[in-house]
Amino acid sequence: MNPHRRIFSLRRRLAPCLATRTALSRRARLVISLLIFAGAFGVRALHENDLQPVMYTTSQPFGGLVTSYDQRAGDIIRGGGLLGPYGKPWQTQWLSQAPGYAIYLSAIYRTMGRDFFSVQLVQNALTAMAPVLLFWIAGAVFGWRVGTVAGFLAAVSHHLAHISNFILPDALVALPLLAAFYVLLRARQWRHVYPAYALAGLLCGLAAWLRPQLMLLGPFLVLMLTLIGKPRLSAMKRALITAAVALLTITPITIKNYLVYHEFVPINIGVGIVMWEGIADYSGDRFGAVATDDAVAQQEAELYNEPRYAESWTTPDGITRDHDRVRRSLAVIREHPLWYAGVMLDRCRQMVNYAAHAPLVYRLGQQNPPPADATVRPEWRDLAERAPRLSPGRWLFWLRPVARAAQRLTKETMLVMIVIGVLLAFAIAWRRAMFMAIVPLYYFIFQSAVHTEFRYTLPMQYCLFVFAALGWVVFGGGLARALVKWPRDGHRTAG
Repeated sequence: MNPHRRIFSLRRRLAPCLATRTALSRRARLVISLLIFAGAFGVRALHENDLQPVMYTTSQPFGGLVTSYDQRAGDIIRGGGLLGPYGKPWQTQWLSQAPGYAIYLSAIYRTMGRDFFSVQLVQNALTAMAPVLLFWIAGAVFGWRVGTVAGFLAAVSHHLAHISNFILPDALVALPLLAAFYVLLRARQWRHVYPAYALAGLLCGLAAWLRPQLMLLGPFLVLMLTLIGKPRLSAMKRALITAAVALLTITPITIKNYLVYHEFVPINIGVGIVMWEGIADYSGDRFGAVATDDAVAQQEAELYNEPRYAESWTTPDGITRDHDRVRRSLAVIREHPLWYAGVMLDRCRQMVNYAAHAPLVYRLGQQNPPPADATVRPEWRDLAERAPRLSPGRWLFWLRPVARAAQRLTKETMLVMIVIGVLLAFAIAWRRAMFMAIVPLYYFIFQSAVHTEFRYTLPMQYCLFVFAALGWVVFGGGLARALVKWPRDGHRTAG
């Protein structure tokens, strides 16, 4: 049998399982969307409840980063400007982060007061919409059964839910990105297709305002959409609009940086330090790299004979210092390319390590006391004196056994199902599979080149969950057919 006939045969066999030709009514899609949202918000609320004891303490996740975002949001409220605060050209500490999340925090502070629990409540409600978007995307690409399973996989994910409660932008990034891909998917149904591609570019640019790792996604989309589009020239033109608008969306940040610091900094500094610390993570002191921010600052104070550099990696002269870190890192990579290729592969492996990086929801009655050495951070002492005003997780204690069991099942099977789903998807519809693989491929290629953490990769996890859902639907459909067929076969054998 030739390959085309094999693929056709595979599609025909999988069609009953996937139910790709089955349509859902608007009411059914609305009901499923509401159920996915409710499940996602409920699981996130449970993780919020588990994190409560360490909030405002030295054990709060990434407290140093949170302090920086909190200070910047406070400066915006005091009139410092959305892209501020502004200092002298050598004062580069505010270039260490993209400005989008501080703007988001300031909006919540203005409406609900400066309170991290309110931030969590709003953030969990927003990120609970991402699994709903995934349901609509996967439903349009692989059928509504796959879409429904993908939505619920994302809803119960302990990684997505736990990290959603960090006062950080990592979980929010997926929302504009998924919205962009939904617009791309539906663009041809618009009366005017080019505005749809421009809107997708705007959403990609807004995602980069939150996390600068996505700054190059626009150009990458040109390559990928041209590859899978038909006709390719038209697909490339549309993708160029998306890329151009995405880059234009971040130009206000770039222009501000040039006017204040007299240097070309597209969004922020930090590529150099993550490359240098990433090399240290895998090489120890073999190449002279060091693995922590404080160690980098101390190293550069000695390297440049400038004691002020020991106080921070970000300032003073953070732009020049970070450019030098990039040069030092690239020198190591050029001298040891095979070693670094292995480093990148291991980082890709860590991106799909679903057995680490986040806890499951706690069991009924399980407590999460703060560590003995956890103390309230001085800058948050006034916040810690207030009791949480809104904590839906307290009321959802009855959901814990179900949520924990679902998280345990998906945690142990996720990678296997993703692999099965990828193989099936590329076998039956490679263009659709490639569309869903755009974001994962982007992270595998670009994020693996620098130091990475699982929280950076949340947008790609949503797309990978679609492949896992495909595996689960095919497995469940095959099992159901076998169970239906088994009594008949047993009856015939007995006869």
